[in-house]
Amino acid sequence: MNSIVARLRELEDDLDSVARDAFDAEQIPGLSDADAAELLAVSGRIQRRMEGVQIEATVQICDRSAGLKEERMTTRYGCAKPADLVRMLTGTDTRGATRLVRAARLMRRDRGITDGAFLPARYQALREVMVEGGLGLAGLLAATDPIEQSARRISDENRAEADRQLADFARGMTGDAADSEAPRPIPLPEDLGVLARVMVAYLDPDGAEPAEEAAMRGRYFSIGKVKDGAAPVRGSLLPEVAAQLALLIDSLLNPKVNGADDPGRDGEAIGDGSMDGGSTDGGSISDASMDDASTGGGATGAGTSGTSGVRFEPSADEETDGPVFTDTRTRGQKLHDALAAILNTAARTDLFPHLGGAAPTLTVAATAADLAAGHGWAQIGHTGDLVPLTAALQTGCAGGIQRILFDDRGRIVSIGTSGRIFNALQRRAITARDGGCVIPGCTIPATWCEVHHVQEHAQGGPTHTDNGVLLCWWHHRTLHLTEWVIRMNHGVPEVRGPAWWDPHQHWHPTRSPHQRQPAPG
Repeated sequence: MNSIVARLRELEDDLDSVARDAFDAEQIPGLSDADAAELLAVSGRIQRRMEGVQIEATVQICDRSAGLKEERMTTRYGCAKPADLVRMLTGTDTRGATRLVRAARLMRRDRGITDGAFLPARYQALREVMVEGGLGLAGLLAATDPIEQSARRISDENRAEADRQLADFARGMTGDAADSEAPRPIPLPEDLGVLARVMVAYLDPDGAEPAEEAAMRGRYFSIGKVKDGAAPVRGSLLPEVAAQLALLIDSLLNPKVNGADDPGRDGEAIGDGSMDGGSTDGGSISDASMDDASTGGGATGAGTSGTSGVRFEPSADEETDGPVFTDTRTRGQKLHDALAAILNTAARTDLFPHLGGAAPTLTVAATAADLAAGHGWAQIGHTGDLVPLTAALQTGCAGGIQRILFDDRGRIVSIGTSGRIFNALQRRAITARDGGCVIPGCTIPATWCEVHHVQEHAQGGPTHTDNGVLLCWWHHRTLHLTEWVIRMNHGVPEVRGPAWWDPHQHWHPTRSPHQRQPAPG
């Protein structure tokens, strides 16, 4: 039997032998630049070929999973729907299986009633490119998704013409290239997507308006009830709102600012602090900055650095023998921390409408006994959610928050006043001194920072410039979890880091990348 299954099994054995020999003999690390590039190119061509085969096989699974339930292929294989069966058979994830099913429905062909011959697929021209190996799953969906989104407003004739032009573009046969015999590189999926969107703009010029109306009707944002210590957030933002939020978040996460100084050597940097490069921008924050915004800045130096979300590792760069920052937070955790910084910054502006005759003020209530003990729970006003007392102490420094203390019977024993919050004049002075977050390596500028009482206000610490330092939201939030220690020395902040940062455990004056440096001499 010389079926495609048997031949592919033979190919699988050959591929397994080739790959095993290459890995066992460590051939790939020894390849030249040209051979390494060709290896990726060949594997990419093989991958596109195999994705075409997978799409065609998925067509059969979808067709054979229709009709009566007991006759469906998915039922016989113990799956609820085609995507589940595809996922199990290919070993891919749910998203990958769903994408295969979507592509299969666009590539399927009906049979003629009279002769049983296959009729053209919905995107027959693109299917032919797929059969030739010039189009994989990503390219196929990038080319068809924009058209399918406007399918109800595009005629069959126009869709067929778009299919033909996209297929020519996928073959590199556009413009002068159509008359040229020189080989053209295969367009990337992003290129096909751009061309498809341009076509839709011409074929469906009124599509944007109903889409906007639908978006306006469907916009929403909701905050769920706290469960397991966190509140779920869901929503559908209008494009301009999402773009504005993304822009603000990017200003925090974009790797653009140089790193901090090595405490062991004056004037030499630990690393470039911008792991992915980029130009300096006064309002930008590097990933390293948010990363080591994960190290936390402790006032009492308890805990381990592992909880902070960042670690320092020896650099492989010959020119830099100091530690470098490695962020361990997920992308979602970074976005959460950036959003928290944005909200705290907005709360300090006092530009929002007043509630009850005053700016919106978050109340944090705790018992005096818990505050004296330094542990326990506090209750967030407006929602009633409970947070650790350490979180309440951190938010109490940020401004726009009022602390209320109760005794065991519920009597109010203390009401925080604005006197414990650093005012605008004090903040400007501290900003001029610190320039940004004072933890070494953190490049969060002063705009996004909070003013922290080095000696806790509840323990008698004054709201004075000699007792306030700038900390970013993450360092402020994780203050108690790390081994960083901050003190004030005659009004000048100093830090002492963990042993892996400074084995000698010396106190070092803070030097922010945003701080104004004294003139030479």
